This record gives sequence, C-alpha cells and structure tokens, in this order.
Amino acid sequence: MRLLTSSRLVGSNPAASLNTSMPPDHLFPIFVREGRSRKRYKAGYMTRTGEVTVAAQYDHAYPFRNGLGSVRQGEKWGAVNVRGELTIAPFSSTPLEFTEGLAEFSDKRAHFGLIDTTGAIVVPPIWDSISPFSGGLACVRKGEVYGYIDKRGCIVIPPFFEEARGFSEGLAAVRLNDRWGYIKPDGKTGIDNQFICNRGMAGPFREGLARVARQERWGYINQEGEFVIEPTFDMALEFSEGYGTVEINKRQGYVSRVGELVIPANFLWAQRFSEGLAAVDTGNGQAHKSIEDASRKGFIQHDGSFPFQPRFFGVGRFQHGLALVETEKELAYIDKAGDAVWSGGYVDIGFLDPSHLLPLED
Repeated sequence: MRLLTSSRLVGSNPAASLNTSMPPDHLFPIFVREGRSRKRYKAGYMTRTGEVTVAAQYDHAYPFRNGLGSVRQGEKWGAVNVRGELTIAPFSSTPLEFTEGLAEFSDKRAHFGLIDTTGAIVVPPIWDSISPFSGGLACVRKGEVYGYIDKRGCIVIPPFFEEARGFSEGLAAVRLNDRWGYIKPDGKTGIDNQFICNRGMAGPFREGLARVARQERWGYINQEGEFVIEPTFDMALEFSEGYGTVEINKRQGYVSRVGELVIPANFLWAQRFSEGLAAVDTGNGQAHKSIEDASRKGFIQHDGSFPFQPRFFGVGRFQHGLALVETEKELAYIDKAGDAVWSGGYVDIGFLDPSHLLPLED
C-alpha cells in the first residue's frame, strides 16, 4: 500500500509548532493522536499550507463556517475564530455550524434554538429541529410537523407539513398526504404534491434541477415540475458542477444535465463534485481480503479520470483546495495533486466530512 509521503509534507507533529502570523481566512481541523489508542486524540486547526495555528487542545473540532470553527470541550460545543480565540464558550449539546450568520444549538432537553456569531441567543430553544438557513428561512420541526421561520425566529409558514426540507434556489421540498411537492418562500405552492419518494426524500434544487421519484424510479425535474431527465434510475442524488449522481444496479455514476450517462456507473458510491473533483469508491462491495483491497477510495475529474491513484480507506470532499483522507496508518490533508500538506497518526474521528449536507462556502 502506498503511504502518504510527499516532499511537501508539513506538520508531522502538529502540536509542536504554531504559526503566529496574521490569521488566515479559513482553517482546517486537525486531529492529533494521544498514546496508542486510535480513539484518543485532541483537535486543533491548521492553515491551507499545513501550519498549525490552533494547538490540538479540544476534544473534537468541525470545519470552519462563517469565520468560526465549532469545538468540543467535554460534552459541550463552542466556537473559535481564525485567531484561535474561544469566542463562544462551550454550552451547546450539538456542534455550532453557521449558515447566513446563525447556528442551531441545543440544550440538555434536546430542544433547539439559534445563536448569532457573537454567541447571542436569537431564538430560544423551543424547536425539535432547525435546518440550516437558506434565503433567510429555516425549516423547523415541532412534534411531527414542519414549518418555516425567518432569521428573527418569527413563524413565516406555520408547521403543518408531514416532512420538509430547507429552501434551495427559491423552492423547498415538502410532503403532504405522502406526496412530495415544492413551495415558495411565501408558502404558496410552487410544484404540486405529486411525487412518491419511498426510498428517500425529494431533493433540493441544485443548478435548476431536483431529484424526485415516480413509480419507484428516480429522475430530475425543473422548477416547473417537468421531468427534464426521465425517472429511469434506482436512485439519484443532487447535481453539482453539471453532474448528477445516479445509481444503476447498485453501482453509481454521473449524468449530464440532459440525462446522458457521461461517467459510467462503475462505483460502489459516488459523491458530488466539489472544486472539480468528486470522491468515489472503486471497491466491489465484498469483504476485504487485504489492506490493498480496502484502500479503493479516491477522486475523479469531470472526464472520469483519476488525477492520482485511489488508495484511501476514507475520503472527504475538497474544500478550499484540500481534502481530508485516511489510510491504514494516517489521517491527512491532501492537495489536488494527491500530496499531503499535513498528516498525523490514524485516529477514529467518525465522519471525515460532517458538514457535507450544508452548502459550500466561497
């Protein structure tokens, strides 16, 4: 198995040195192993070049959003800024992930409210869930029904939907009488409730298209509710950079905006494109017989080619030029050439891309 080695490798002992220059505009969480256990680690942050600016001192850390990174001390989450200053003291039972300047937080009763980037409570914890904001609105749940609030916490669309998603490109997917449709920000119907999506939820609009099902087959509609790509797939996922992930006979590939299968369905799974690359699993889905067998995850380009050999146990998406990956022995950030800019001993941190459902930031 090829290990992560590179002439550009930086920070093999990431807690040893700190960068004290002017703060960058974005930081990446790092995870430093403590002792021999793969479960024990501390988290800090680094720059795009692998310079550690926040020493590994927290129990976990999330990617930066809206200029803040959520960190956990004990069982509570707070947030640090790009200078490494703890600007929001840990108090939330869940991570603080900011969108449009607001983040959901939870109290010990598992109720949810909203804070702003100063840590001030904007909405008290009265909801059972709150989605990320999009277009100034967030989807909220109270008991078994869903509605929408604005950034002041005012109810804009009263909760009465059976299920709902956040707004995207001016429309939000909602379910009534077991059928999915889409509403506008004023609550009026945008696309009639007509889609039965037994294997999942109707998707958000991305690049003008949304995935929905008809007769248990998935395709894509436009904002008029018309099928642009006919429902012929076992499953479909959101479009990104002109490509939509589709599943055919338990393998995944990509279609173009006109429904042409432009990258064959050869992958065990295929994630959305981000910064020109998409994470894929080239494995066969069978039990691994060797380390090499298990190391089949990597990245493809828009033409379906590999910029470097797939050789990882796990991969996150590229954001701000870097992606978090794992091998048998290491956790590392790689650049788009596949070279490591930071690496450390392998630790089990769970999801490599915990914010994958949130919109990408510039």
